Amino acid sequence: MAMTDKELRELRSYCAFLLNEYGIEIAPNDPVIPALYVIHKEMQLNSQNNKVIASSIQEVAGKINPTVFSFNNKDAAYHFQVGIAVKYVLIGGLVLMFTLAGIWYWSMARDVEQARIIIETAGNFGELMKRAKKDKEGYYTIDFIAAKGDSIQRFTEFQAVDDKTVRIVIGREAK
Repeated sequence: MAMTDKELRELRSYCAFLLNEYGIEIAPNDPVIPALYVIHKEMQLNSQNNKVIASSIQEVAGKINPTVFSFNNKDAAYHFQVGIAVKYVLIGGLVLMFTLAGIWYWSMARDVEQARIIIETAGNFGELMKRAKKDKEGYYTIDFIAAKGDSIQRFTEFQAVDDKTVRIVIGREAK
């Protein structure tokens, strides 16, 4: 297959390009050079097509999610800023509302737990307060009887642990 003068010049310039760019020395009359040159040109064309496709994709993506807004007048820009402010106020309001609802629920659950403890212990302390008496000077006192044997009754008997300590049985923890 005979090559035209233009094709021979292109092959010689391609061989010079390979020598300058990569340091590969190949003779222009080598049988591999035409195939290598065709592959090189196809890859250049493919690279150019890919760049065109990438630029059109970037152009379309820029239209979908613009980073720069163009407003026709000052009023449009003002309304845009107001819209952004309203968005953040609504989001902040929702976060604040959920936070306050969580705090309210936590305080209600905590108050219910405290009320349960008060109700469970109210019977014992109510019985203890029934035994309180007021003396002549206005002080309230509770009289206890010394324990008999191993039995200790709630609020009525005490057990002397040592010289300075008296143990009074209030009740047993509910299970």
